[in-house]
Amino acid sequence: MPKKQSVRNERKIRRSEGKPYVTKKNVMVERKKEPKEEISCKFDCLYEDLPSDDQSCTTVDDTDDDQDYLPPQNNIVVVEDNEVSDDTGNADEDLVDILNLNDNEILKLPSPYKVCKNLRSFKSKNVSRSLFSSGPTSSSTTTLSTPEVLLSNISNKDNPSQIQVSNHTQNTDEFNFIPPTWSKKKEFLMEPISDFIETTGPSDLIDKEQDHTPFSVFKLLFSDEIINLVVQQTNLYAQQRYMKTGKLYMKTTNQEIMTFLGINILMGIKRSPSYRDYWSSAPDLHDSYISQLMTVNRFGWLLSTIHLNDNNMMPKKNEIGYDKLYKVRPYLTVLKYNFQKYYNPNKIIAVDESMIKFKGRSTLKQYMPKKPIKRGYKVWSLADKKGYLWNFEIYSGKVGDNVEKNLGGRVVKDLSFPLQNKNHHLYIDNFFTSLPLLSYLKTKGINACGTINLTRKYLPKLCPDKNMKLGDYDWQITDQDNISIVKWKDKRIVSLLSNFHDPQNVTQVQRKSKDGSATMVKCPKVLQDYNNNMNCVDKFDQNKKSYQIDRKSHKWWHRIFFYFMDASIVNAHVIYKELCTEKNIIKTV
Repeated sequence: MPKKQSVRNERKIRRSEGKPYVTKKNVMVERKKEPKEEISCKFDCLYEDLPSDDQSCTTVDDTDDDQDYLPPQNNIVVVEDNEVSDDTGNADEDLVDILNLNDNEILKLPSPYKVCKNLRSFKSKNVSRSLFSSGPTSSSTTTLSTPEVLLSNISNKDNPSQIQVSNHTQNTDEFNFIPPTWSKKKEFLMEPISDFIETTGPSDLIDKEQDHTPFSVFKLLFSDEIINLVVQQTNLYAQQRYMKTGKLYMKTTNQEIMTFLGINILMGIKRSPSYRDYWSSAPDLHDSYISQLMTVNRFGWLLSTIHLNDNNMMPKKNEIGYDKLYKVRPYLTVLKYNFQKYYNPNKIIAVDESMIKFKGRSTLKQYMPKKPIKRGYKVWSLADKKGYLWNFEIYSGKVGDNVEKNLGGRVVKDLSFPLQNKNHHLYIDNFFTSLPLLSYLKTKGINACGTINLTRKYLPKLCPDKNMKLGDYDWQITDQDNISIVKWKDKRIVSLLSNFHDPQNVTQVQRKSKDGSATMVKCPKVLQDYNNNMNCVDKFDQNKKSYQIDRKSHKWWHRIFFYFMDASIVNAHVIYKELCTEKNIIKTV
């Protein structure tokens, strides 16, 4: 029988029996499928419908209609402590108390995750234990300045969400820049630099005679106003969600929020893939200290419900008062005010950009391929020589339809505005540096220096690159306001602009040649000062990264919230080092 005919006969036979047929091109293997009920029974124990914080890098929450961490609220019964058990001493087997409650009440609700209805009895006063100890705080009555004065009514429970501030400081002073003339006169002398006479370190609002603890210093920056704001807005958001969905909730308190934040700090020191691992029944993952502070369901509920501003009062796009950072604006305003209130920056300061890591969808997210953190929120930061974050601004993109010109100059003006006429030495990089900016800063009593791109406006023509050898440098200076520019040949060309350095001051640096021999070459003093003092923001980032919280989240603003909580810890460490001479917990480089 021909081969084709045999294949056809085989197809007919198998088709009549309802079986698949086999050929060289199409291989169909008979498989016995298990019943669906058996499959679901096998894998139910592997996939629990529980929330986690490790899947948030691709999600965003624009409406705050996020998933609730509580079990379904069915058949809820509130009973008194003395009514928990019946006459026989056995509690109701259908109900389980899993939430933190007041001393005289226990919330009973069914547990959907337990096949066996075992009762867990927790006394409410033993479930939540404070992670912090009380410490001295300052009772200063310093008057708040605009826009911080708008936060003076945070404790007003009637309308706690009416907190509006501007995106950045508005400088009303005008500066008319006149293009200068450049010259290279050896007899031209720089003007003498005014001495820096301001006090540095912790401000006088801190009682230096008092015995301070790390927590007491932290509470100066992360003050009770912030805790009250978090408590009120969290309860308000929970009530709004209850009115919308009917999900019952229990109000949080200041003590519980402090315990919640303390647990997050501990999770930054002892890291686990998911926050639920700290409450795991596995002995290698379970953390007995964290698990006794708060139940896992309560921690998850707080993590999903915590809020900083009223959603119902949020202005919509194209409306007056619209702010992309509305959700975190009150929190950032109070923190910035406290950072500047309790610390006077060092003589050496720097402005640079930092990144808050975020990989989700957000209009605020920036992509910077040359940074260690390539995707996230950009933060303009002003820090001093000791790594203290004194001023900051989160970049939120253009306002309206107008593209902002001279962004770098505007950022430096806003961040350095409170430090005018104090003769600070400010160092910036080539993104910010321009001749009009340095001329403006000099009129405001700020000595500024930074690298600069030679293609910027109003700059003179210096010696061509091909005519310069290792160690050669060229310079010029303006005749009007004594701003100098220096071009130096290292392995590459380096150019700097300064409004307080003498370009003729040089020093010696060591360089190695190709044969391995070391030689001393000339180097402008301005470059040496720049290299020694430009790392202020980098030092802050280095200290923050040691034990940062770094929590993923379904909400875009959670990253910002925990970032500046870490910043408060770093700044508190800097102040504590100034107040105390004993060994510190964080070792700075």
